[in-house]
Amino acid sequence: MKKKILVLIPLPKVTLDALNQFYQIIDVQNPVEQQALIFESHLSDTKAVITNGSRGLSAQEIDCLPELQIICIYGAGYENLDIVHAHQRDIKTTYAPGANDETVADHALGMMLCLARGFHQIDPQVKMGGWSSLRTERPTLNASSIGIVGLGNIGSKIAQRAFGFGMSIFYHTPSPKNNSWQYCSSILELAEKVNYLVLACPGGKETFHMINQDILQALGQEAYLINISRGTVVDTNALIDALETGMIAGAALDVFENEPHIESKLLTCNNILLTPHISGRSPSAFKIQTDILMNNLHNQFSGQALKHCL
Repeated sequence: MKKKILVLIPLPKVTLDALNQFYQIIDVQNPVEQQALIFESHLSDTKAVITNGSRGLSAQEIDCLPELQIICIYGAGYENLDIVHAHQRDIKTTYAPGANDETVADHALGMMLCLARGFHQIDPQVKMGGWSSLRTERPTLNASSIGIVGLGNIGSKIAQRAFGFGMSIFYHTPSPKNNSWQYCSSILELAEKVNYLVLACPGGKETFHMINQDILQALGQEAYLINISRGTVVDTNALIDALETGMIAGAALDVFENEPHIESKLLTCNNILLTPHISGRSPSAFKIQTDILMNNLHNQFSGQALKHCL
């Protein structure tokens, strides 16, 4: 009999096809249905759970799955997974670091270019017949400055791309790193120095609403905010106020506090670019994540060593 695996997040077809060859997949996307199935013991014989950092898996949910052996994070973030409790239950936890770094970094640079040159605003107006009034000067990335919050795998790749555009590169992390970029000891200092503030840090309690009114005010009227990390890092109400009052020039968001719900006031701002949490989604990234996932599931159930354990 195939081992039962619970899938709590949307997975690409290539991953589902690979899973269905070897396992019995319980694919439940509705949060209410998920809770009912888990807490009413309908999934007590589940051997593995596939989730991500945003969805996670709580201690209470873990305790409702007595035969659970492994929790696989599909991606790099794991802020909402109770790793400590999983390990207390001797449940293995794995993730996929580095799988989508290049894709996310590309997306961040694309967002920066779009904000700077106004592609998202100009294109629909040109298609409606606009011309002369749209041919105004726009900022560009070359010779400007970028500040990166978080200089892990993704942040470092964003910095490398920004360097190729001739940008001055600043960053903030808990402590300086061994590189040639310019370190700032606080996010406030970072915001005061740059034209583009890019968030590439983990989510979770430590970074909750790290970007607040004070940071946005320090960023200033000619600067842009780009968030490809987690929606909870930004105080949404403070951002809306900054956009509506012209406190900052604009913003680009790929992540949101309560996604897939998006605060309605964000939808009416004319100086914001929105994408539906797709920065890490590409065929190459999906292949790497699928390979890591399938390898760890196979190894777990055949008694072999796992890779990328938490």
